[in-house]
Amino acid sequence: MMKYNQSMVSNLIWKSKFGNWWHFIAIFCLFIHSSSLHASNYSYKSFFGNCPARSASEFALVIAKRFEEKKSLGDLKKYLENGHHSERYFVSTYRVDFDPIYDRITIKLTCPGPIYRVTFYSAKKGMRPRSYEDLILASDGNFYNKIFADFLIEEGKLTNELPSLALPEGRYARELWGGLKRISTSIHTLELKKKLTEMIVNKDGTLTLILSVNTHPVSVFLGKSEWEDKIQKLGRIVTYTEAQSRIPAIVNMTNSKKVVVKFSE
Repeated sequence: MMKYNQSMVSNLIWKSKFGNWWHFIAIFCLFIHSSSLHASNYSYKSFFGNCPARSASEFALVIAKRFEEKKSLGDLKKYLENGHHSERYFVSTYRVDFDPIYDRITIKLTCPGPIYRVTFYSAKKGMRPRSYEDLILASDGNFYNKIFADFLIEEGKLTNELPSLALPEGRYARELWGGLKRISTSIHTLELKKKLTEMIVNKDGTLTLILSVNTHPVSVFLGKSEWEDKIQKLGRIVTYTEAQSRIPAIVNMTNSKKVVVKFSE
């Protein structure tokens, strides 16, 4: 799990290398429009899955070039592990297989799914608020540059607006990320994903959700603990109130044993 700090965020907000369309077109022709790439005595096949084609193509080209130079899968593995390529090209897992009979390299890439657009805000009094809005929190628990989502949008692989996640600087413990990932899974399972517009981790560690139910804003207060159980209850509340055509304005679940639902006048 990646821990957040200021220098890491600064390093993550890098300028894209993919602005050159001619560079992209060349890679696209090599890896997408043709079923295989032929270089020297080797042939290459690539499978990009849910990855952005633009970044995945460049990553595949990096792999092909390195293998052509060293002709060793062992060297390639070490090179990729030490080069932070997964972070740079938004890849969560990659597999490279070599068939010596046909001199064929097969490259298979998978990428995480973007979950939130992230904003960090200053939690210290008297300090000017700072925010980083160029980051995406993905399903693997890591941060990526926002261009990851931009590429997916361009290619039609991301069609829904991502909800925002607001975090105070410094609240990035492993337990926090674990909790956020678990409730995000529950939100997706309960189909609350399309209703979630914002998730806020407050300075005191409490969690607030902002939903949009039939265009009506709903504020949900989850407190500091038992988030997973509360999300399950929230799913039932939203389903029931929608069926009754009564949309709540506030759902206070700070005390899991005493849920308070308030409706607008």
